[in-house]
Amino acid sequence: MITIHGSSVSPFVRKTLVCLIEKEIEHELNPISPFPAPESHLKISPLGKIPAMTDGDLAIPDSAAICGYIDRKHPENPMFPTEAGSYGRALWYQIWADNELAKATAGLFFNRVAVRMMKREPDEALIQKIIADVQPPIFDYLEAEIGDKEFLLDDQFSIADIAVTCQFVQMMYSGEPLPEASHPNITRYINKHIRRNSFKVLINADPFMDVE
Repeated sequence: MITIHGSSVSPFVRKTLVCLIEKEIEHELNPISPFPAPESHLKISPLGKIPAMTDGDLAIPDSAAICGYIDRKHPENPMFPTEAGSYGRALWYQIWADNELAKATAGLFFNRVAVRMMKREPDEALIQKIIADVQPPIFDYLEAEIGDKEFLLDDQFSIADIAVTCQFVQMMYSGEPLPEASHPNITRYINKHIRRNSFKVLINADPFMDVE
């Protein structure tokens, strides 16, 4: 059985779990905190980050690598497009969400919530700087990419939608609402995807918010 090692609160752990749920693959979650990661976790995740995955004797760290492995081993209901151009775009959206979008979304969660787990006080000045300076250009790009679409690629739910939605869930966990007034396309898109069963069951199991 596939085991995901990490905390369900992490957007990157959530990404792997959504993939598994969407593909109806039996799995389990082994709760691990990276603050700091236990010595045993370093054996399967050399950088000490979450998630890591084990599948029998195989160990793979990093959510992007894990999702790629899951989709290749279990090709039914693919999360990655098969057409070359769409596949490349899906990889781009995932990389962009994990690295660039995270600065504008997960950055709020880290500085409001995660710092308390590390017994530090939130930096409200930094939070306001993220909202004022970091979010606008990142959100503007995504707003245009979404347009009036339901999915980012090929009228089909994919890893691109999973990666982007996971980051906005993290922002909402921080107590920050979706940017309905300034970015209505993003708000419509995220509100739809967090109501998919794969997202809803995970969100409602966490202590931060509920989705009907």
